[in-house]
Amino acid sequence: MLPVILSLDDSMADGAPLVNEDNRTAFSGSDEPSNLATVTPLERGDVDAAFEAADLVIEREFETSWVHQGYIEPHACVVDVGADGKVDIWASSQGHFRVRSQTAAVLGWDTARIKVTPAEIGGGFGGKTTIYLEPVAARLSEKSGRPVKIVMTRDEVFRATGPAPGSKARIRIGATSDGELTAIEGWIGYVVGCTNDMAGFIGAMSVASYKFPNLKLEAVGVLTNTPKTAAYRAPSAPQAAFAIESVIDEIAQTLGLDPIDVRLKNAVVEGDPTAMGMPHPRIGFVECLEAIRDSDHYGSPVPEGGARGVGTGFWFNIGEQSSATVNLNEDGTATVITGSPDIGGSRASMALMAAEELGIDVHRITPVVADTESVGFTDVTEGSRATFATGM
Repeated sequence: MLPVILSLDDSMADGAPLVNEDNRTAFSGSDEPSNLATVTPLERGDVDAAFEAADLVIEREFETSWVHQGYIEPHACVVDVGADGKVDIWASSQGHFRVRSQTAAVLGWDTARIKVTPAEIGGGFGGKTTIYLEPVAARLSEKSGRPVKIVMTRDEVFRATGPAPGSKARIRIGATSDGELTAIEGWIGYVVGCTNDMAGFIGAMSVASYKFPNLKLEAVGVLTNTPKTAAYRAPSAPQAAFAIESVIDEIAQTLGLDPIDVRLKNAVVEGDPTAMGMPHPRIGFVECLEAIRDSDHYGSPVPEGGARGVGTGFWFNIGEQSSATVNLNEDGTATVITGSPDIGGSRASMALMAAEELGIDVHRITPVVADTESVGFTDVTEGSRATFATGM
C-alpha cells in the first residue's frame, strides 16, 4: 500500500513521502519536488527587541479543519458536442470564461470551439471557481453524439470538490499596558490538498489590519493526499483572522480594556503599510469600529447566559478583467450585458450604476449575464471584484 499523507504535520515531517512528485514550491526557484506549495515570509522592524520591551506578550496556537462551502446546488452541467465539433456547455459556475478555458486545456481543444452559457447559480462562495464535470461530459457527448448531463450527488460534492483549507497557526503578540500592539510574530500553515495552491500565499497577505510596527510572519501551503482545496469567502483570511483576533481579545481582557478600544488604538488608516509593505488605501476600518462602538447594541447589557464577541477581518479587493455593454432600446429602456455571474446581487448593482449614468429609472434597465460569445472576456466572480471591476 502506498503511504498516505492526511495532515499538515505528517506532510512537513522529516523524511515524509512526496504527495505529488510534480509539485515544486512556487516562487522558490528550486526544481526539487516538495510537499510545500508556497512559502511566504513577511517582515519589518525588530520583533525581538519589541517583545523584550513589551509589557505583555501572549502566544497561542490554533487549528482549524477543512470547511466546505456548503452551496445548496451541487455541481451540474449539460454539454452538447455537435457534428461540426462545436461545443455548447451550460454550467453553474462563478466564471463561465474559466469553464471554457479550463475545459479546453484539459481536453486539448481550441477555446474557439467552446461556447459556455452561464446557468443561474445555486450558491458558490468560492467553491465554483473551477471545473470538475465539464470535460467528462464533453468527452462523453463527443463519443455518443448526444447531449450529456451530469449532476453530482451531495456525497460526491463533499468527497470530490474543494473545501476551504484546514490550518494551523502559532501567533505571538506584544503590547504595552495601555493597549498599543507593538509586535506580532506568527506562522500559519494551510493544508491545500494534492496539487499546488495559492492559499498560503494569499493567507500571508490577509492578516488583520493593525499597524504592528514590528512584524514577522510566515505562511505556507502544504500538500496532502486529499482533494484540492478551493476558495471560500475571502480565501485564507478567516483562518488568519481567527488566530490573530483571538489573541487581541485575550490582550484586551488581560489589560482590562474594551476590545474595540484596543482595535481602534491600533487600526490602520489610509497610508499605513499592509503586511506586504504597500500602503493601505482608504478602507473605513476606523469608521466601522466607531459605528459598532457607538451602536445601541454594543452599549446594551449582555443578557444572563449570553455573551458578546468582537472580531474584525481584512480582505484585499482584486481587479482582473471585465467587460460590459449597455444597449439603449427604442422604447427608452436599456439592457446591461456583462460576463460576471451574479452570486450576490451584482446584476442589481450594474443596473443601478447604469441608471445613474443614463439618468433613467433603474426599473427600466434589464441586467443580463451573457454567454462567452455574446460579451467580451470577463474573469471569475471572485475576490469581491465583480461589482467594483465590472461596474467601472
